[in-house]
Amino acid sequence: MNARADGLAFELRPSRDGPRVPVSAARAGDSLLCALLGIYLASLVFEGLLRYALAASGLPNAIYLRDAIPVVTLVVLFLRPLLAEGKVDLTIAVPAAILAFHAAYSAVVGVAFFAIAFGLKIFMFIPYGMAMWPLVRQRLDAALTVACVMFVATAAGVFANFFFGRLPWEGLEYETAFGTVSTTRLWWMGDLVPRLPGFARTSFNAAMILGITGLLALIRFRQPMARLAIVAAAFSAIILTTSKGMMLVFPLAVLWLLLEDYSPWMKGSGLVMTLCAATLGLPLVIVYLDLGSALRASSFPDVLLSVWDRFSDMWPHAFDLLPEGPHALLGAGLGSIGTPQMFGDAAHRANAADNFSIFMMISFGLPGLCYYVAPALSVRRIAASQPAPVHRAYVALLLIAYGYGMSINMVEESFFSICFGLCCGAAAAAWVREAQT
Repeated sequence: MNARADGLAFELRPSRDGPRVPVSAARAGDSLLCALLGIYLASLVFEGLLRYALAASGLPNAIYLRDAIPVVTLVVLFLRPLLAEGKVDLTIAVPAAILAFHAAYSAVVGVAFFAIAFGLKIFMFIPYGMAMWPLVRQRLDAALTVACVMFVATAAGVFANFFFGRLPWEGLEYETAFGTVSTTRLWWMGDLVPRLPGFARTSFNAAMILGITGLLALIRFRQPMARLAIVAAAFSAIILTTSKGMMLVFPLAVLWLLLEDYSPWMKGSGLVMTLCAATLGLPLVIVYLDLGSALRASSFPDVLLSVWDRFSDMWPHAFDLLPEGPHALLGAGLGSIGTPQMFGDAAHRANAADNFSIFMMISFGLPGLCYYVAPALSVRRIAASQPAPVHRAYVALLLIAYGYGMSINMVEESFFSICFGLCCGAAAAAWVREAQT
């Protein structure tokens, strides 16, 4: 059997020399892998509730068993064409080789082993999404339907959190193999306004899931009243999470989707590239001109104090993590920024990045900027090679990635990384198809 992604479908055909596998069996296997992907994403939608249930049952470490899903899936999808025809799936091999190179570099520059391993865990979801793209593409209608269900569940969780107050799993701490962790993060913004996570683990996780699945629901449903209900529910729930970045970018993405219905010539390339450049340019300008030191917290209203913190502390200190000399061109290495720092030897320099491009730049250096911008450069190829729903979903997800990514690092969140990986898989297929024609 040969499995080939051509950007439109996942074609299965018997090999002349290899063993013949029934097409129905292969499709059943693909459906199983898609079901496992749905299970993994659902575990993120209900992560707060899931961690609470596992902690209450005395099995808190069981949460990490779910990571076997992407690992096993990658192995299966890599070995399948290799054993059947002796062909290497480049959508898995190339990202894996890139991560292996950066992991080796990280070890050379002195990043702790466990931090590197944690970094690999964070980024493996992008190759996982790339590998799953051909399978998801073939089941696009079902995927959009599942996204709608996840949207309803996430919004319902946030609304329940608002109407019933603090949920049982909020702020609960317990011991795991990686130390003390919490089921959900219990925190507030100015004036003690709670940041509501609902069923998710954190409020920004809930906002990110609401933004992604809400836009996919708008693609799934075209009726005006249904769309109005989706936008109203999504935006109301996002406000309750207090995620300011998503409050700004979600209406922009909704507006593009609505206008694109009546103006098919609006491919979205310019809008995506503008947000991509802004997410990169804003922190560079702030740091290069040292604008953060000239700002005072008192000049910001309480609701925007997190913005002041990024300008004055988070972004400037992120660049302090880069090594001196030419090594800085390859970044500080996997595990050198964000959560992995807490599991290495640099906990005292912990920096959340709070920006998509900064996280990529510090982790991978100049190559990281190439990885960061590549999906944005592929919008026109997606529009030319894919049907309208795929193109709309691709642009909508990138608007979330670059727009919300201006104020938060979402790469550490598996839900986002898988969706971003799906975009990368679609882009890779489009480039390959263009090269073959």
